[in-house]
Amino acid sequence: MPNSFSRISNIVILLALCSVNSAFADHEHMSNELEVFLAAEAYHGSGHVHAADDDSWVSADVVFGLTQHQFRVFGELYVTPSERDLERLQFGFEFVPETVLWIGRFHQPASAWNTEHHHGHYLQTAITRPFIERWEDEQGLIPQHITGALLESRRPIGEDGAIQISGGAGAGSSLTHETMTPIDLIGDNPGRHRLSLTGRIAYLPEYVGTSSFGVLYGHDQISTGSPFVLSALNSRHAILSVYGVYGDWNSEPWRIIAANYYVDVALDPTARNESFISGYLQLERQLPNDLTVFGRVEDSARMQESKYVALFDDRNGDIDTALRRQALGLRWDYVKRQALTIELSHVVSLNRRSDEVRIQWSAVVP
Repeated sequence: MPNSFSRISNIVILLALCSVNSAFADHEHMSNELEVFLAAEAYHGSGHVHAADDDSWVSADVVFGLTQHQFRVFGELYVTPSERDLERLQFGFEFVPETVLWIGRFHQPASAWNTEHHHGHYLQTAITRPFIERWEDEQGLIPQHITGALLESRRPIGEDGAIQISGGAGAGSSLTHETMTPIDLIGDNPGRHRLSLTGRIAYLPEYVGTSSFGVLYGHDQISTGSPFVLSALNSRHAILSVYGVYGDWNSEPWRIIAANYYVDVALDPTARNESFISGYLQLERQLPNDLTVFGRVEDSARMQESKYVALFDDRNGDIDTALRRQALGLRWDYVKRQALTIELSHVVSLNRRSDEVRIQWSAVVP
């Protein structure tokens, strides 16, 4: 594992020295960029029982890429003291303007939150992400990474607007003890990774604006060989069908982000199928002196009745699955490309409640 990571890291560094740019870069013959997102956080929760919950942690998210004519290379390396993960590595071809076909590992497009904020903490106003949007290795309920093909296209509509279409297909996550595991590009892959199909159709009021409204769809075939999961679900397979709607409205000084997901869980014939609903609403307001106040409400229905959801509830004393959460916070962008944020929240999980406080420093360089 260390040797494998070292080789990949060298490749990443070489690419990073040449590059990064997003899927829809300026149409130059060649462009490149490198950004590193840094964060340090301390938090405490009254409903947690481990001392580790009081410890601070740091993370670095390196985003890199290359654009040359119609060809694209894009990647993201996420590093913490306990984790090194090549979150994305994509090779793309823009065969018509604003339409790119990618091959590699990518974030599935049917997430209202992660396709905008990714892993860089500086990119999101709040410290936390909604529980329904958590990554697989953080007890997420919905697979968030696919290894396969991704098509992204943006087409003008009307005088100023656009329709954005994204669709991904490939190998999704396997289900192990209390967690889902996507294909790891720099580590082992012991599980069986089956088909994942996801997509979004969004309307953009302004072609180059940040506001969008759309529908989301995901279909994930998940297998498991874990005795614990087999006993809990009475099933070797789980087919997730995800239907969602979202809106991201940004008109300074206000921003509203909202999403609602209906998740159907189809199990083997010997087990009973399940479904649950989870959604959130986040409101942000810019204030004088580079301050931004924000609040978020998360709620759900039937999650407490789901055997599938119960799989991801941490039995070690941490809260990894929540039925409801109310959060309030303040962000201060005290210098260019650096911010300090405090967030207070009340969380109701499957079996406990917690009052939490988090403080975070985040930045992006250069």
